Amino acid sequence: SAETRLALVIGNGAYSSKAELHTPPRDAELIAKTLQSLGFTLHGNRGHTDVSEDEMRRYCAEVEGPKMANLVEQGDTPLLPPAELEAIGYKLAAYPLTLQLAALQAMEEALQTMKAGGRPEALASFQTLQSVAGFPEYFAAERAYADG
Repeated sequence: SAETRLALVIGNGAYSSKAELHTPPRDAELIAKTLQSLGFTLHGNRGHTDVSEDEMRRYCAEVEGPKMANLVEQGDTPLLPPAELEAIGYKLAAYPLTLQLAALQAMEEALQTMKAGGRPEALASFQTLQSVAGFPEYFAAERAYADG
């Protein structure tokens, strides 16, 4: 038998603290139609907007199979912690902007410190930067190439 493929598509454009965004709901509808054309069954037969915590819970209760929550800070969709998402039935939680927002905040704070004549103290080591950026692997490949 064919596997049932379910999707819940959410495009929130009505933020209480910001001007209404028109693109997310349109994107949700386009993604919903695309998923339907690929054989997915959509929860509620459409893309959704402005989803509440109760609706997130109801979705997990009503729909079988693994669930993924894609959460963005400063939006109106409830930003639940991973443990709570797991407790209500989500198997995977993505916070795609969390690290970018944290890095941006750190950069702004560092710039303010430098503007005031100071030096930022909360810095990663240069060794950490090299490791994260893949310098050891690059240097190893460079040596292997140079040695022929």
